[in-house]
Amino acid sequence: MPFDIDLTNIEPTPTKLPRLEDVTTDYLDNIAKRLQHDTFSEQAKQTFDVAWQQHYAQLETAAIMIHDDGNDITLCCKLVDSRIRNLEYLMDDLKSYGNRLKNIDEDHVVNDPEITVRQQDDIDDKLTKLRSQYAHIRNMHYVLKTMVRPEIERRTGYTMDAYKSKAQLDTERKTKKWSHFRKKVTMDVYMSWSPKQRQAYTEKYGRRVQ
Repeated sequence: MPFDIDLTNIEPTPTKLPRLEDVTTDYLDNIAKRLQHDTFSEQAKQTFDVAWQQHYAQLETAAIMIHDDGNDITLCCKLVDSRIRNLEYLMDDLKSYGNRLKNIDEDHVVNDPEITVRQQDDIDDKLTKLRSQYAHIRNMHYVLKTMVRPEIERRTGYTMDAYKSKAQLDTERKTKKWSHFRKKVTMDVYMSWSPKQRQAYTEKYGRRVQ
């Protein structure tokens, strides 16, 4: 689902963070109004997207740091990575749904030339909304990964390892799942595998007996 946003060269502006109890609906509405006024006026010094990212980074940092009770500094680090990865799951879901809609659309073009204008408009409208949602979530993902995560490291003094995405973790799990094929196995273990696992082991390590 193509959607491009220029998210380069963005630096958050230091601002005093609100207390968690102050982040009410009215508070968020006021931020939205201020962003609209500050970024769309002729005197605007930055774009709406940049201003939004800065405010979002501040709010997320406040929400995550509030959990730091001074006993386990890694908790905040785990929270920020969890938030980032959850957004990756959401983006995957949106991609899958978008692809299903595209397949439906293409199937109509090939097999149902009598598709009504209303049906076509409905599919197009759904795809447009999906692209907008995907862009918004990817923007959140960018802010959490490039702004909030480094700030959490700075505040806690705990240096995290390089972030591993959902795709990277999935690849690692698959690698570990098949790594035991490099070892000799008993017949009981071999029989406990699925047909696919047995075939993979045989093809890689089996030898033809003359």
